[in-house]
Amino acid sequence: MSFSLTPEEEARVRLAKLLGYTLDPISKKDMAMVIVISVVYGIDLLAVIYMLWNRHYPPLKSKSPLLMAFAYMSCVCWFIGDLQINGHVHLAGTALTNCKGVGVWVRVLLGVCTVSSLIALRSYGLFRVFRQNLPYNGFGFYLPFLAYCGCTLVYGIVAQVLSPKITVEYMPLLDICYCPKPFRAALYGYIWATWLLVALINWKIRNIKSSFNESCEMTVSCVFVFIALTFNTVLQFKSPQYPFHQVQRIVTTSLDHLVTNLVWWTIIGGPLLNCLFRRQKHLGYWKAKLRKDGLQNEYDIESEETAFSSSHAQFRDSMDDFFLYADATANPSIMGGRKVPELLPNGEPRPKSARSARQPKKQNRNSKQTGLAYKRQSAQSARTLAQIKQTSHHSRAGSNADPFDIRPSLSRTTTSASTPPNSDPFNHRFSSNFYPLPPAPVVRSPAAPHPNESQSVLPRVDSVGSATTPPISGRVYTP
Repeated sequence: MSFSLTPEEEARVRLAKLLGYTLDPISKKDMAMVIVISVVYGIDLLAVIYMLWNRHYPPLKSKSPLLMAFAYMSCVCWFIGDLQINGHVHLAGTALTNCKGVGVWVRVLLGVCTVSSLIALRSYGLFRVFRQNLPYNGFGFYLPFLAYCGCTLVYGIVAQVLSPKITVEYMPLLDICYCPKPFRAALYGYIWATWLLVALINWKIRNIKSSFNESCEMTVSCVFVFIALTFNTVLQFKSPQYPFHQVQRIVTTSLDHLVTNLVWWTIIGGPLLNCLFRRQKHLGYWKAKLRKDGLQNEYDIESEETAFSSSHAQFRDSMDDFFLYADATANPSIMGGRKVPELLPNGEPRPKSARSARQPKKQNRNSKQTGLAYKRQSAQSARTLAQIKQTSHHSRAGSNADPFDIRPSLSRTTTSASTPPNSDPFNHRFSSNFYPLPPAPVVRSPAAPHPNESQSVLPRVDSVGSATTPPISGRVYTP
């Protein structure tokens, strides 16, 4: 495929002049246009890969990423067909000489009509949800799209069966595909009807919820498409030999694919770029719009009030668990690893916890799993307390030592467990066992001996509580 002025290309130009046509040879300008548009579609391919990789990102998911990926492939098919029909490359000796296969099936049916129908399908899905209150799936959702595809298929079959002189034929002398005016009129009438239907659907959904409202995007897209359609329609009938003129064919192809890229990026560009550069911030903004529209249930997003109530309830539950665990730690006989007593140690009835006072709510799957996990954790904590109690009981019962000889490591637990009967059961949390106080100062008489002396003259308390006075040697203790 050459873009230089070869002898064959010079012969083609002279032959066109003999037939009464002015033919501009294929040159470096055509090559530059092909390279630029190919680079643009290469960038689009990277965007499509990134979009499909992040297709579960909620703002992208709302734009139907699979449909937009198929729309991109249709635009590529359209570009391949334009290279043939608009005369940007040499056709002789290549598969591009099949004008019906590439010009009709690839360019028109898989390209122009398919990308138009996919965008129309997106708009119809929003119309079906917000105007007809029907789901965004099922046979009824795809029925209009299948009907349109059926009509397009019939159009292609008829074009394939008819004579090339009526539809499109290859002219070997000029190395170009030529399409008669009646077939062009039928083709552009079909495309105009498609986009008028797209504009009508988007007009009907212009006031839907703000989270899914694409009135601005689709208005811009329809304006671009109608400008390109108007230009192409006028050019097709005013200058049907436009592929012979370099400026006209370059402008036509560039405008077509500039519009297709603008439409594609107008629809998907905002969520895609926000997903790339400010993912979490845009997700929070999008969730706020969903909450404002009352559509958070469709994406498993809690409202602000529900989220606050849930977090507050979890905090109260955790405080209940803390106090109940503190009761069991301070006095194991209260729970014993089994149940909470109905009365407080002072004889008053125990008030209900915040968890038991709340009304049960309808649980979803996540809350049920959380409840099961909480029950397992509570049962495990109860078993642990029971094992600690049983181990402490057996170790104490199996020892021959004095039962009142308490080890220093257990003195704090034992002291905190023996609370007065009329005291607050939660008062142990603020006792000296949890927050040790500094030792009290010792007041001595001037006649009292210094603690560093070898003998003590203070009274000693034995194990049964009787006071004995050690033998006095030297000084006499005076209180």
